[in-house]
Amino acid sequence: MKSQFAVAMAAIACVGLASCGESQPKGQVVAKVGKDEVTVLDLQAALAGFKAPDAKTRKAAEQQALAAIVQRKIIAQAAHKQKIDKTPEYARVQEQMNETLLARTWEEQVVKAVPAPSAEDAQAFVDKHPDLYSARKKFSVDALRFTMPNDPTLTQALQPLHTLDEVKALLTERKIAFTTGQTEIDAFLVDPRFVEQLMKVKSDDVFAVPQNGVVLVGHVTGMREEPVANALALRHATAYLRQTRVQEAVNRRFSGVVAAGMKDVKFAKGYEMPKAPPAAAKAAAAAPAKSN
Repeated sequence: MKSQFAVAMAAIACVGLASCGESQPKGQVVAKVGKDEVTVLDLQAALAGFKAPDAKTRKAAEQQALAAIVQRKIIAQAAHKQKIDKTPEYARVQEQMNETLLARTWEEQVVKAVPAPSAEDAQAFVDKHPDLYSARKKFSVDALRFTMPNDPTLTQALQPLHTLDEVKALLTERKIAFTTGQTEIDAFLVDPRFVEQLMKVKSDDVFAVPQNGVVLVGHVTGMREEPVANALALRHATAYLRQTRVQEAVNRRFSGVVAAGMKDVKFAKGYEMPKAPPAAAKAAAAAPAKSN
């Protein structure tokens, strides 16, 4: 949760941040706000890995970050005097933030423990996926897009359809608005697993894929190849393997924790979580983003 305070810079009386009339902070302490200290580590964390092109830009960024930290501490100290931290609202939000911080910190530890893909791993991935790299595919697609309504029967109704006209007729019948047009899908820019599924779509069939609440139904009308240089392919493969392995490690670590913890959760009547049949859950996880 981030709070933005439009506090005039003049409110920080001593812009040099050396508490007027008091001894200047030294060592790892870059500023003191009352009894609170701002350290070099605090400043580095606020910069969040910012890479400045030169010393002047770096200094300006440090001053901006330090001013924000100081303003935050001044307001926090004033809020403490007003006993804001004694209110029920504060206690509730603090608990939520503490829980989020604990989970995020644990996740970051899991992520850091995942080894980086080797050059051999990356090259093997490139060699195994020519449609992404050496024979990179770009698909011309007649596309139809619509916002997915809250209607569980629609997905089932779409399953037997094989043409855009059939999809248009179904959506029109159900009074679901849609748009049509042409688009291009670049295999290099999408999930490799989607490309694998797309390559299996028959020439007279359509595919469907969700995109942030919007469903794209497409028919491939053409395909061309545009090879990717091996150096760029290796960087792409390395990043993808890293991302995939991190996600797998996080899921592996926490899915068991959540499953075990859910056994001890008791819900009030009417708030129970829906239970999906194991077989159905596995089938949903394995299903490709395609209408057959």
